[in-house]
Amino acid sequence: MNAAVNTAQNISTVRPRSGRRETIAIGAVFLAILIIAGVAISQRQVANPLPRLYDWQLSSFYDLGKTDQAIHTSLVTAIPELWLLHTDMLSMQERGKSKEAWPDIEQLAEYYYVAPFAQDLFWTQNGKVKWARVTEFSFEGSTVYHGYGGTTEQQSAYLIVLSHAHKGASFNSVGSIWMNADANAPAPSTVVRDSLIRNGWKQVVPYSGAMERKRIRS
Repeated sequence: MNAAVNTAQNISTVRPRSGRRETIAIGAVFLAILIIAGVAISQRQVANPLPRLYDWQLSSFYDLGKTDQAIHTSLVTAIPELWLLHTDMLSMQERGKSKEAWPDIEQLAEYYYVAPFAQDLFWTQNGKVKWARVTEFSFEGSTVYHGYGGTTEQQSAYLIVLSHAHKGASFNSVGSIWMNADANAPAPSTVVRDSLIRNGWKQVVPYSGAMERKRIRS
């Protein structure tokens, strides 16, 4: 009887350890691993350099006023339309149904209704710019549309230069947009870059907003 009592008195209860401390410890270790990995990756990353603007270039996001931005956006949209119309008119030319290879301003404004050439609400709200197709070279050369005489404050003059550029063994149809701080700047006699620059024209580079912010901070 005494042996049974002594055995009962020697029995002790062992409580399990709390899982909370173990969870916290594991979480801390995992967080430390993430921090170390993040630091290592950031140190090894090579930043992709953004293209720099020359003094004869403008950022479409940062350097243009409200009206010039609106005109620029419409010109960017118009460029592929102009190339499509050019292709159609070349086909008509081959069949003897057209003498022109590029649409004139009257066709763009009244028949094809292409902005910013059409005299609609957009045209009225953005300075009533006068447009002219001023130069047309050979098939390998360039065609230029000139916008001038805008009535909005601090509005520019505009050029669309459409040219076939060599890309390997083929041609690549491209278009560039230029602006002049003088809204009444005359049409250029040549679209050679250095000549345009000397006469106050600046090429507009279509940076996106995110790219522009990175460029400014760098």
